[in-house]
Amino acid sequence: MHYMRIIALLLLCPLSLLRAADTAVAATAAPPTLATLAEFAAWLRPLAAVRSVQAEYRQTRLLRSLNFSLSIHGHMAQEQGRRLLWATTSPMRSTCIFSEDSFQQWDAETGKVTSLSAADMPWLKVLFNCQKQWLSGDLDALATDFSIEPLDDHTLRLTPRRQEFQLFFTQIEMRFRPSYDAIARLVFSEKNGDSMQMDFFNIRNNEPIPEQLWMLPPK
Repeated sequence: MHYMRIIALLLLCPLSLLRAADTAVAATAAPPTLATLAEFAAWLRPLAAVRSVQAEYRQTRLLRSLNFSLSIHGHMAQEQGRRLLWATTSPMRSTCIFSEDSFQQWDAETGKVTSLSAADMPWLKVLFNCQKQWLSGDLDALATDFSIEPLDDHTLRLTPRRQEFQLFFTQIEMRFRPSYDAIARLVFSEKNGDSMQMDFFNIRNNEPIPEQLWMLPPK
């Protein structure tokens, strides 16, 4: 279950919304107060422009029962609607590649590549398709699977409606940059009180992704 939870969290991350997390804030100031979800959705319109993204990340995993936290560092790459690469570089090395129909993982400890298909994990396609909804910032589409609540002018809380998603997390908090064209932070909360926080930086948008990056084992 833990392994499936990690895959679900990765796929549900709206990674391609990260596109301008390290660009200058737009010249037009953000609205001073949050009014409605419709207005928030309008602020998110710039999210539809990116076709690919590459970034570094810091992932902090908190195990509440043990009062223990672990920081993981790595990088990611995504081609909109096609495939997602999630690589860990510290404290261990591994690389996962997701598509609508398949999942591959390489880890440095064994040197082996594990491959699974959607037939092995029927929920993989569901999660991958759900991820596509994030790409446009379409809150109406997301509202089918999530209850959406603004926490402030730059943060949304998403609570899953689908039982499949409730197995993995109880809510997601999405913190947007002041320009509303990127996500600076994601926080996933789980039933047992554990949480996972992801911070993204050094983002490169719409740059060519080398084809060799998608090869496992990595070169």
